[in-house]
Amino acid sequence: MTPLSTLNKRTYHSIDLLKVVASLLVVAIHARPFEGDHYPLFISLFSRMAVPTFFVVSAFFFFRKSPDGAQLKHYLKRMAWLYAFWLVVESYMVVESYFILHDWSLGKTFVIFLCNFFLNSTFSGSWFIMALMLGVPLVWALSRRLSTWWIAGIGVGIYAGVTVTSNYYLYLPSPVQTAVDDAYRVLGLFHNSVLPAIAFCAMGKLIADHEARIAQWHRAGVSVALLLCVALSAVEVACHEARFDDCYLMLLPTIPLLIIWVLRHEAKWRLPYGWLRNFSTITYFSHFIFVWLLANQAALSPMGRYFVIVALCVLSTAAFRFLARYIPWLAYAY
Repeated sequence: MTPLSTLNKRTYHSIDLLKVVASLLVVAIHARPFEGDHYPLFISLFSRMAVPTFFVVSAFFFFRKSPDGAQLKHYLKRMAWLYAFWLVVESYMVVESYFILHDWSLGKTFVIFLCNFFLNSTFSGSWFIMALMLGVPLVWALSRRLSTWWIAGIGVGIYAGVTVTSNYYLYLPSPVQTAVDDAYRVLGLFHNSVLPAIAFCAMGKLIADHEARIAQWHRAGVSVALLLCVALSAVEVACHEARFDDCYLMLLPTIPLLIIWVLRHEAKWRLPYGWLRNFSTITYFSHFIFVWLLANQAALSPMGRYFVIVALCVLSTAAFRFLARYIPWLAYAY
């Protein structure tokens, strides 16, 4: 078994590269560079792997340190600052969404904002941060009384329910569809909440708990298992019509296997990994702004618009890193 001291010296550069790929896939979800028959393959299949990947990776890095209450508090504080920073940056779109596009009363606006704050999004992509801020402490607290396997099992059950009521909604009996619609109106969309995150946060902890053992797994075996899961994922995505394609069942085995595969293939290239880590975070949040700004640019093809948005994310990363030297609070962006 790989000694713990050796694991602690790992750089995890392969995870940094995976996060960059995942962030570019998230951009593809909203910039929609592919159209027609290409959409199900590139978006419904591959791009939907991105957010679960971020959940598992975030939980993995948190739980591999065997965190205590003080470390949990520090983690939540860091995530809260990230949330607050991008809420301010995207404040105009938040105001437009709540006050310009709707004529709600002030009381209704506050209730909807508060509900979205915890369960969905106040600004674009914010549900991911809140899902981590709720999911990671929940897994941490439950692990004091339950094994991580039990927590993962509970999360898988919840995830299956979310998937059935979103991805497989069109196949539900009419009374169940009506009940789901009523729940959506009150609670928002289940698939953009902490509910599907619980399973992936627990999987991140499982990988962290068994990292030394995983380091002994045969690479070829992991590769074959991952390819099989991706193939079965393609079958699932292609064989039915989804109302919401954010969650599908084969993500449950595919994402942890993907993380394990990446952990078994450490990157050796000499690259600016710190810059790439910042890029993945800044891209995740800033691209919503650029998608919004370029929404009506008919002169750009879908693919051209995608690359312009990515280029703007690159420039944003460079700008934030440079300006953070003189304005330290800008580091809250990443």
